[in-house]
Amino acid sequence: MFESLNDPVDVLTVFVDGSMRPVRFRWQGRVIRVHKVTGQWARREGQAQLRYFAVQGAKDDSYELCFDARVPSWVLSRAWTGPG
Repeated sequence: MFESLNDPVDVLTVFVDGSMRPVRFRWQGRVIRVHKVTGQWARREGQAQLRYFAVQGAKDDSYELCFDARVPSWVLSRAWTGPG
């Protein structure tokens, strides 16, 4: 199921070779472990640069996370999840 969201989430990140990488995040009371970062890109919003991460969780569920350094905060933008 595809969901277009804008849910604030808590994200645990690490820095590898100077790059930020999400490791896990909390969404709807669950902790979702990031098994793989499948893509990342940046988009400008005025003076700010938003950083996006496409990640894969368990059971081939996929998510799009967005980091806004202005606040700083994370948002879960989209989710592609299987049935229950």
